[in-house]
Amino acid sequence: MTALLALASTIFIGSADFLGGLTSRTANGIRVAAFVAVAGMPLAVIVAVLYGAERVTATDAAWSVVTGLCVSLGLASFYTAMGRGLISVVAPVTAVTGAVVPVVYDLVRGERPGTIVLIGLVTALAAIAIVSIAPSEQHEDAVGVDTTVIGLSIGSGLLFGVFYVALSRVSESAGIWPVPIGRLAGSILLVVLAATLTKRPSGGERGLMPMVLAISTLEVVAEVPLIVALHRGPVAVASVVASLYPVMTVILAGVVLHERLSRLQYVGVASALIAVVLVATG
Repeated sequence: MTALLALASTIFIGSADFLGGLTSRTANGIRVAAFVAVAGMPLAVIVAVLYGAERVTATDAAWSVVTGLCVSLGLASFYTAMGRGLISVVAPVTAVTGAVVPVVYDLVRGERPGTIVLIGLVTALAAIAIVSIAPSEQHEDAVGVDTTVIGLSIGSGLLFGVFYVALSRVSESAGIWPVPIGRLAGSILLVVLAATLTKRPSGGERGLMPMVLAISTLEVVAEVPLIVALHRGPVAVASVVASLYPVMTVILAGVVLHERLSRLQYVGVASALIAVVLVATG
């Protein structure tokens, strides 16, 4: 059940990430992330109220704030990377990096990974190395892969990994309230960053709203089965299966944007997806 719930989350979040990356091709990634965080607040509150909760402790609230800050900074970095580089490369690198963090967390707690997990971790590192050095084919949108894109992808992956760990520390009695609490904290942070680090386009941003609403809705819907999965199963399994979201993102990038990768990049992307599966099944 844990794997199925996490898998359901991947479909929604993978679609949301593709739309976020697509939107960031024409708008600043930080501003897109800020709009998405704020737009998702009403739905997050409604879902939390309908789902119900026994009690939300101060500890639950604190961990929820950590999740919100991590995922918000992660999305800002993620959208920026996808806006500058190939979505088909950024998504797997981010995912495999995020998948490693919970495994390291379990190691610190005294759990020992099996041989398959260790193979998966080595494969993950190899995948990141391959896509980092692989040359990109010329793309019609003049996007590719450079050190900045890889750096942003790895950074967002680390933040998403911490998000998984922090979310697992919230008690089950808190219900879905970690979502709106985290979004509130993340929204405040992103709005401040957007106001201080970016400039508002002279033509306005009303045209972004339909896409922003779609992204925020998919994100909130994705977090519900993820939270349940993290509460009912091993953190490593739930988080790593959820990290398969780039499969959906890569498929959409190929179908909609017709992104072309070099042969070496295909090897790197395939290795990243294989690594996530190995860690999950191990």
